[in-house]
Order: sequence, then C-alpha cells, then structure tokens
Amino acid sequence: LKGKVDTSNFFVVNEPKLASIVSTTPAGDNRSLNQAVKGKLDTSRVKFERGYAEIDKGSGYLKLANGVLRGPRIGTTFQGTLYDQNNNMDMTGTFMPVYGLNRIFGELPIVGALLGNGRDRGLIGVTYRLKGNANKPLLDINPLSVIAPGIFRSIFEYR
Repeated sequence: LKGKVDTSNFFVVNEPKLASIVSTTPAGDNRSLNQAVKGKLDTSRVKFERGYAEIDKGSGYLKLANGVLRGPRIGTTFQGTLYDQNNNMDMTGTFMPVYGLNRIFGELPIVGALLGNGRDRGLIGVTYRLKGNANKPLLDINPLSVIAPGIFRSIFEYR
C-alpha cells in the first residue's frame, strides 16, 4: 500500500517517542538533541502547521519518504524505515528548533536560497539518525551539522 499523508494545523500531545527523541543522549556524546541546539523544548503539547510524508506500508513494515513536520517551535525532515518485519527502525533527517523563527532566513531572496536550504529547511538544524529496535532506537546526531548553514548541511546527513 503506497500513498501520501498531508495534514495541517494539528497538535501532538504527550507523545513519549517525541520526548524521547529530543531528550535521549546519543551514543558517544554527552548531549541530547535538545542540548545540542541549546534549547528547552517542551514536548508535552507541540503544535504543527503541516505534516507530510509519502508512505509505503507492506506486510510487517512501514517506510516513510520526503517527510516533514513544520511548527512554530519544532521542525523536522525525515525518511527511512519506521519499522520492519524484525521491529527495527532506520530513520534519518534534520531536526530544526525554533522552526518559525529559523525559517525566516529561508524566505529571504538569495540569502534564503544559500542559507535556508529549501522550503522545509531552516538555517539552524541538526542531522540525526534513529536506528535499532523500533521501541527503543538509538539516536545518533552529528554536532557539526549545527554550525553548517542550510544548504551545506546535506554534507553531514546520514546515508
């Protein structure tokens, strides 16, 4: 089964996996995603203005492509396998804090094209990978991606 999910103006409330993603300390690092972007993100009630993903659902697996969540406080892009037949996850993307403010750079002519890196990307972002058991995946972040302006951040994306 293949299709697209496209929704707008919704809230994610008390979602434990969202809280886990921003607060988990990655292997080999002593900072969580929240700490890496020097933020204090309240994940108890998060508003999103848009959610989009292309889905591929088969027997025992769910794959997502070209995913994006946009909100005033948090933005993220994502793609990969949410779960497979062995309940493993392998997702990658870019996490963007203070997304509403962060996106202003993307709207500026010329500067936005260079620093904003496209419609759903911001000036400041952290590339990440979630891999392992889908119930408790390991988070890996690339701290160098924080200092790379939008268009150059793809150098630090996980493949």
